Amino acid sequence: MSEKDGYLHASKGNSEVVFCVLESLDDEAVEDFMTRYRDHPGKRVLAVLEPVPSSMLEAMDRSVVVWDREVLEHEIGRTRIEKVVGDKDHGMVDELVADDFPRMASPEALDSVGEAAVGERIVRPVLGVEDVREISERAVEAFNYRLELVPHFVYSYVCPLYSGGRKVSVERGTLSVNGLTGRVEKWNERTDVVYALEDVHRRLEPSILAQEAEDLAKKELVRVHSFQRERVHEDESITITERTTVSPREKEIALEDRGTYYIPIWCVEGAHGIMIINAGTGEIVTEDRCRL
Repeated sequence: MSEKDGYLHASKGNSEVVFCVLESLDDEAVEDFMTRYRDHPGKRVLAVLEPVPSSMLEAMDRSVVVWDREVLEHEIGRTRIEKVVGDKDHGMVDELVADDFPRMASPEALDSVGEAAVGERIVRPVLGVEDVREISERAVEAFNYRLELVPHFVYSYVCPLYSGGRKVSVERGTLSVNGLTGRVEKWNERTDVVYALEDVHRRLEPSILAQEAEDLAKKELVRVHSFQRERVHEDESITITERTTVSPREKEIALEDRGTYYIPIWCVEGAHGIMIINAGTGEIVTEDRCRL
C-alpha cells in the first residue's frame, strides 16, 4: 500500500487497485479521480463516508467500485462478527484482489447434483428473524440479519479423580467443544434438536479437527476437576491440617463421541454496532455498539 498525489495504491500479485478516499462528497475530487485514472489497468475504488446519490452512480463509469457509508458500515460489522464468531469470511478487499475464481460447472455436472442431504442436528431455535428484528432495531438500528450454524463437538465423559495415587471418585457428564473457537462448555442433555430450518442460514465448517476437540475437552476436564482438599486432625493440643490434591489423570478420561451439533447464531449488523444472539437460548452473546 502506498500513497501518491492524495490517492492510495494497493497491489497483490497481478492485481492493482487505486483508491479515492473522501470524508464527504466532492464533485471536483471525484471528477479528477475519474479523469486521472480513466486508463488505469486495475480496479478503481471510490470510498466516501456518506451516501452516494443514485444520480451520481448512474453517471459514473460502471467499472468503478463505490464504497459508500452503508457499505463501509456493513464491512465494519462483518469484521467485528468475525472476531466474535471465529469464522473468517471474504470481505470487500478480498473481492478486489481475488484471482482464484471458481471454474464454471457444466450443465451435466449441475444435473448430477442432488438435493443437499438433511440430517444435521440443529439446536431448536427459540428466536426467528422477526423476534431478532424486534430485539435489535432499537439497540443498534439493525439493517442486516444473518443466521449461522456454529458446529459443536459433543462428548459424554467419565472422569476418574485421584488423590495420592488412589481413586477417590468419578465425575460423569456431557460437554461440547466449539468447532470454531475451541471453547469447552457444559452441554444440556435435554437440548431439543431439529433437522432442518425454515429461515435462510449458512452452516459453518469446523476450523479444528475432532482429535483437537477431544484434547481440548480432556484438558478442560483436568482444569475444572482439580482442587485442593483439606483434612484437619486434632491430637490433644495439636491441630494438624493436611492438604492433598485431587485431580484427574488425562490419559484415563474416557470420552464418548455424541456427534456434531449445530447451534444457530443470529449475527446482526446495524448502524450503531453489532449483536450476536444465540437463537437456541435467546441469550445476547455480545453487543458491541459503535459509530462510524
